[in-house]
Amino acid sequence: MQTIYICCELVFVSSAKFEVITQSQVRSLVGVFEEDTKSLREYVKGLHSLCSKLVATQNQVTSIYCDLAKHIQAYDSIFPVENASESSISATLQQFATYVSKISSWQHIMASQVADGVVYPLSRFLDTDLRELDTMSKLHQTASVEVDQAINHYWRCRRKDPNQEYRDANEQVYMAKKKFHQMALHYYSKLNLLQLSRKAALLEPLLGLLHANKAFFSVGHETLFTADIDGFLSTIGTDTQKVQAEQRTEREDTLELIDSIITQSQIVYFPEPPLDLASIPPDTTLTNKSGYLNVQKKLLGGVMSSWEKQYVFTEGGNLLSMCKGEVAGALLLELDITTTVHATDTDDRRHTFQVANSKKAVILQALNDRERDEWMLTIHNVAKEGGYVKDTKMAPSSSLLSGVGQFFADKFQAASAAIGSSASAPGTPTSPAGAESVGFPSSASVQSAMAISEAIPQDAPIMFDLLSSLDGTLTLEEDGTLEEKPSEESGAKVEDPKSRLTNSFTVRFLGSMGINVDRVVSFLAGQNVLCEVMRRILAARAIHNVFSTSEFQLSVGTEKVLLLDSATNGARLQHFLADISYWAVHNENNKLFGYITRQHDSPSSGHTGGSFSCFVYEADVNGIEICNALGTAAKTAYHCLLEKKAMEKRKEQEKKLLLANIANLPDMSPQVSPDGQFLILDEPEVEETNKEPQPVKIETSQESEANTEPESDA
Repeated sequence: MQTIYICCELVFVSSAKFEVITQSQVRSLVGVFEEDTKSLREYVKGLHSLCSKLVATQNQVTSIYCDLAKHIQAYDSIFPVENASESSISATLQQFATYVSKISSWQHIMASQVADGVVYPLSRFLDTDLRELDTMSKLHQTASVEVDQAINHYWRCRRKDPNQEYRDANEQVYMAKKKFHQMALHYYSKLNLLQLSRKAALLEPLLGLLHANKAFFSVGHETLFTADIDGFLSTIGTDTQKVQAEQRTEREDTLELIDSIITQSQIVYFPEPPLDLASIPPDTTLTNKSGYLNVQKKLLGGVMSSWEKQYVFTEGGNLLSMCKGEVAGALLLELDITTTVHATDTDDRRHTFQVANSKKAVILQALNDRERDEWMLTIHNVAKEGGYVKDTKMAPSSSLLSGVGQFFADKFQAASAAIGSSASAPGTPTSPAGAESVGFPSSASVQSAMAISEAIPQDAPIMFDLLSSLDGTLTLEEDGTLEEKPSEESGAKVEDPKSRLTNSFTVRFLGSMGINVDRVVSFLAGQNVLCEVMRRILAARAIHNVFSTSEFQLSVGTEKVLLLDSATNGARLQHFLADISYWAVHNENNKLFGYITRQHDSPSSGHTGGSFSCFVYEADVNGIEICNALGTAAKTAYHCLLEKKAMEKRKEQEKKLLLANIANLPDMSPQVSPDGQFLILDEPEVEETNKEPQPVKIETSQESEANTEPESDA
């Protein structure tokens, strides 16, 4: 770019012709310089914008590296270490997190260097040099306009105008040109200096950028290019290659397995397999089945019908179904010995069959004939055993419903275990696999089944909740003692405040039933009776959709069993250990616990000493722990009873010995005190008397004071 030196000659040139030419050239040259300045300004602005984006991006990279390090370190909290492989992965990730954190600090340093060495010089050049040049350009244009105005005013002066006005116009032109000339000199000088300053303004930011990157990579090289880092990367690379090789092998094996499964499953894809494929016969030994079936629904009093797809399953001797969106199964049909099942052609549909009992009939549609035959055989197998059989091939499902809470899922699991298979009594022989009945083994005698049916009436009512609390409010203190606060009506304490409760368990009351057994029968057939009661209570809850239960604290003491309300800590039910004749857990679900006890306050059902009832609970812990606590409490109470009887027997023997010693005294008529509690002995006689029986007298006199009340009572 040519430097503007011509403007300096304007001061010494007086020729009008040369001045006009010179001014024309200067104005043209100034226009070229102004266009160049404008282009430079746009270029520097673009460079400044890109460098600012680079700094912002570098800051984002720094933040991302920092977040990445934190995320890698959080692996231990998300996936706890459980084995050696997990431990090695965790240690490796922690090492990677350390390196990533260092890289984050390097990125932050580089972002600061780029901001100070690149963006700041460009901002200074834009805000100082180019902005000052813009201001001077505006002043130069203003001065040029003033010169033109002054010359035009001077030209308009006429001859007849006063000389003073002419002199003023001449003076105005002088001042305008002088001002313009001064401003032009400064402006042209600034334009000339811009040609030199642009070099420093453009090279300084790029030089700072290279220095920042050089420092960044130099720090990275010094830190990362070490023997430790090389060994670490080599080890990790080798392990990664091994894992990738294992993945490839596993992928190939999986693909082969998938191809094999697809090849062998061709027949499953057809609802009705073609004739050229070998058909799979239905399984005739199933006692439990579930799947989707079409269920016929009657409309308008049976005139019309509709079909609905439902999830149907057998559970506890019942045929249950669930529609879409439901969280619990509804009773479709009860399966018993009166149930019949056969194929039908209702509504001219294929693969339909009818299931009916003495109360109801249901028509179902399967996907094909094989599914229909399997359903019919399964229902037949369940019905021929009275509705309750055990499938030894299929383990009970942990939960039939994925959308219910854990409490209700446990309820259905307990119902599945109790309804689907009730435990047989210990020592009872079982039938062969596939033909075992849950309630009682097929090899059990008919008399045993009749005894159970007589012990548990068919129409026995089931109580799902406790109706009322005790008359007096019993509360459990912090030290384990039981204190009774009598109600206003009773007013008297019936509970010993020192009676201590040894164990406490969290249970949920499922229900109770009255049974027709006595104490002897409950010992002999208690397990069968308990399992049958549990089955009936859980089946009734499932049928009537009763899933809400009350939570209590079952406290086992040395004298009684108390059921305390968890909210108020007040007693809702109490049974003395002397009245409890049998307790046990279900053989297939150890969370179900129950006991048989005598009910004194209930009307007698023909048995001596009151009727018996069976109470069933679901415990949070293993029910065997509660049984052990009851056994320990019963043993303690039994030992206390034996000690009490032994003490009474010893007191009776001492009483007889005392009376015999008194009768053998020589010529000593004992004098009795007026209240009849003491013997009056004379001192001289005591001294002359033989000393051998004296210890007996002293001992028996002390014991006689303790036995005065029993004698007076007698």
